Amino acid sequence: MTGVSNVLITFTGELGLPPMKMFSSLCFLIILSTSLAAQQQQPGVLAFTHVTVIDMTGAQPKKDMTVVITGDRITAIKQTRHVRVPRGARIINATGQFLIPGLWDMHVHFTETERTFPMFIANGVVGVRNTGGKAEDLFRWREEVTKGSLVGPRIVACGPIVDGPDIVARGPAVGVGSPAEGREMVRKLKQQGADFIKVYDQLAHDTYYAIIDEARKLNIPVVGHVPVSITTIEASDAGQKSIEHLGSILEGSSTVEAELRSWPEPQVKNGDYSVIPRNIAARGTRMLDTYDAARARNVFVHLVKNQTWQVPTLVTKRSLALVDEIVRVDDERLKYVPASVQRRWSPQENFLLRYRTPEYITYNKRLFQKELELVRAMHDAGVPFMTGTDLSIPYVFAGFSLHDEMALLVQAGFTPMEVLQAATRNPAIFLGESNSFGTVERGKLASLVLLEANPLENIHNTQRISGVILKGRYFSKQELQQMLQEAERIARTEK
Repeated sequence: MTGVSNVLITFTGELGLPPMKMFSSLCFLIILSTSLAAQQQQPGVLAFTHVTVIDMTGAQPKKDMTVVITGDRITAIKQTRHVRVPRGARIINATGQFLIPGLWDMHVHFTETERTFPMFIANGVVGVRNTGGKAEDLFRWREEVTKGSLVGPRIVACGPIVDGPDIVARGPAVGVGSPAEGREMVRKLKQQGADFIKVYDQLAHDTYYAIIDEARKLNIPVVGHVPVSITTIEASDAGQKSIEHLGSILEGSSTVEAELRSWPEPQVKNGDYSVIPRNIAARGTRMLDTYDAARARNVFVHLVKNQTWQVPTLVTKRSLALVDEIVRVDDERLKYVPASVQRRWSPQENFLLRYRTPEYITYNKRLFQKELELVRAMHDAGVPFMTGTDLSIPYVFAGFSLHDEMALLVQAGFTPMEVLQAATRNPAIFLGESNSFGTVERGKLASLVLLEANPLENIHNTQRISGVILKGRYFSKQELQQMLQEAERIARTEK
């Protein structure tokens, strides 16, 4: 089934729409289907002329270039005056514009594609790593994107999260209570088609190591949280390939690490969940007060030696720390979020937010600032990073928030080039596919973003998108706007 057929199927159920909504929907269908049909008739040839190429290899931008794309691959990159564009090619004059590799969000959770996929593509996000979800849906969508019957970012996915028997992970998760169960779960997920295994907080020490060992035998990466039974150094030395949300690095950098690791659990009585954030704040404040730079550097040494990737998801940390300020901002991106989801995001209803105490709010703001400093120190030490948002958290938006994450990394001390590499080249290295994508080079996959301004001068220019090329298929600015209008329409109609 083609992408056009998918759109047709979507719109056959729209007969109950008011006339103006029907007209808007039909306009979207006509524009998108015309674009897709033109591109699917034959392996097309695209030529972007007079463009500045920022190839993400670390080289200086190359001005006045012509980039030729045949099918889904880059077939030529030369100075415009030296290129003979193939006859019949579609030529896009990109004077004054900048071409970069497509962006990757390396930590997301999504449960539908109709609304989120247009948001990803319109924001130049051509690949995502889903770090926990319903396997049958994720693996089906992954296959449909690969075949081209679903227009969206490439999906790398693990299926359910692997936690201890007392599951604390939100969303689809499986609990394993012994090393044997851990090994069996790795084999099962590998057989089902998982691209990696994601571990979580409550795994026992011996079960964690059994999972790592079995995954190594089956050549499948292990990523995720650092279980409370494991230190960051142990996880890195064991071979966990990436640590999400900065794991327990601050805990491992404390002079009272042992005290923190044995901190008593709060006892909830009579439904008073506020004891949990109060306990978190007390423990966290103790952790921040005892941070030791020398101990932190020792942790960094292991992360660098083992090349343990970090996906800090700073945009999520900011959302949780500064939610009271965020809710007062009139954010136009909320129009892409159904009203029911917006209600669940509110501090009054969201479980992560509604039991906050004054101590917890103060601590969380302090923690966010410390984590910005920590990211800079880790980066300066040579720890490898990738961009990720933790989509599913309140006030984190599909596609849009990846640009926020990049801006926060610049705030933390990265150069714009380093941030762009964290969103393009580094995911390709992490996935072992740097020969296929991640940089703008001849022979590589043509999933690219055309920008109206130089992102090396201002990282916010990544939001000034003129067009997106997805595996050789070109989506103009107008088509991207139509995608966002469709996402907005879906958000309005969802209950």
